[in-house]
Amino acid sequence: FAGDLTPSEVRGAVLLGLIGFVIYPLLPDRFINNWHLLNPRQSWAIVIIVAGLGFLNYVLLRLFANRGLCYTAGLGGLVNSTATVAELSRLLTGETSGMAVALVLITSVAMFLRNLLILAIFAPAAVPIAAAPIFAMTAMATFFAWRRRERGTARVSPLQVSSPVSLKYVLKFGGVFVLMEIIGTIGARYLGKYGFLALSLLGGMVSSASTTAAAATMAIHGKLSPDVAGVATVFASIASALVCLWSNGKPTTSMSLGLLPSFQCFWSSSDSWCSSCGRSSNPQIRMHAARRAEFLAVPITEGKAVKS
Repeated sequence: FAGDLTPSEVRGAVLLGLIGFVIYPLLPDRFINNWHLLNPRQSWAIVIIVAGLGFLNYVLLRLFANRGLCYTAGLGGLVNSTATVAELSRLLTGETSGMAVALVLITSVAMFLRNLLILAIFAPAAVPIAAAPIFAMTAMATFFAWRRRERGTARVSPLQVSSPVSLKYVLKFGGVFVLMEIIGTIGARYLGKYGFLALSLLGGMVSSASTTAAAATMAIHGKLSPDVAGVATVFASIASALVCLWSNGKPTTSMSLGLLPSFQCFWSSSDSWCSSCGRSSNPQIRMHAARRAEFLAVPITEGKAVKS
């Protein structure tokens, strides 16, 4: 594997070390404005972790992609689901639609699990909310992929998916992540959870990983309750999966059915549950509730407090 490294992949590994060991220590570890919109060091740490996770998945893709299209679709979905679907569409020109849909669904399953892992790393208290609908969608997508599979497909060349620690990828992920965190913080103050959940659908169409990371970060800082962060992860995953299906030109009913558990999860995220977080016996939930109360009490201008 090391002998087959391309110059861009070597530059990506160097870039990962640069952003982790050179840039990170130089950033201030505090919010840089009165609105608590952005903590540069904490935000950069999340960019480093997600980029490192993506690079690990990229290495696995390079090692095991030659074992078959299903491996390629699954490992590619862990790296970048949209790019993987676009590349599969190019490689599968002339193949039957059943196999193409199956591979897109496998890619979406990998993306679902990757987003849940990102949420678990940064906001574990939100995982119980997101796990049920994500596992339900995973099961349904796997079932439809198995039904639409076809044997004896033609051999294809390896996927040409770029490294997730390239400068372009890091800037895109970091930019979307910071933008989601800033807009989400303002939206959470003035529009509540409904505003952020609507934003998560839009963010998921661009980058579900960035949207999930932003939701988890806001939950850590108390800007969102854990249940809203969990539902936002589900919404971002749904939006990304639908983009993949429509970009492939072959939408399927499995993703439509997958919306049902997420909306059930959304309505269970009620204000009464949020108000009881401070009395919960779960220390993580109580910690998030305390941080959210502190966030809502932060003045956005001198001498003027935010209404909660």
